[in-house]
Amino acid sequence: MSARPANPHLASDIISAAASIIEENGPEGLTMRDVADRVGYSPTTIYLYFKNKEQLLDETVNRAFEWFADWCEKAQTGPTPIDRLRQTAHAYLDWGLQNPGMYRLMFEWGYLGDISEEAIFARRRSWRGCRQLVEMGAEKGLLPLSLDSGLAADVMWVATHGLVSLAISGRMFGNPGVADPEVVHKRSHMIMDALVDGWLSDWASPGS
Repeated sequence: MSARPANPHLASDIISAAASIIEENGPEGLTMRDVADRVGYSPTTIYLYFKNKEQLLDETVNRAFEWFADWCEKAQTGPTPIDRLRQTAHAYLDWGLQNPGMYRLMFEWGYLGDISEEAIFARRRSWRGCRQLVEMGAEKGLLPLSLDSGLAADVMWVATHGLVSLAISGRMFGNPGVADPEVVHKRSHMIMDALVDGWLSDWASPGS
């Protein structure tokens, strides 16, 4: 294999270019030539960093989970773990609504060629953050000490993922391609509030 180009940031630039193309055209619309055109290099150069399109998509998924986790963590500005749980849920929803192409890639892309255990662990960073907030809430007496933090995080992720998937499908608030984005955003966040209220009420109830 030829030596890689001198640009140390090119691999990151390639992933960013792939992400923008996926957002525009979906993963099925991604080609190595389009990525090369976007970063201003030849397709041959792209193959020095990624052996094929599948590896590039897997690495883009890894990067998307990093962006997603960063986004959720930056939203956590509230004074209590409960406030931060609510903010995390709404940040999760907003990220999916604003990045539907990447969201579908993250949760629907099936190829896992040579993905490492470290990458799998990194992809669960946001889930671990939710679990830690539940544990902090229990430590501060805001949630029961007996609450299973892992199960609670699963509930948050499953319910929020379902809401995002329905919202970006275009089928939840109108016909596909017709639903008003403002209506989708407003109604989705109203549902998110109701979900969080339901979780907290159930978790804090006797015997939970």
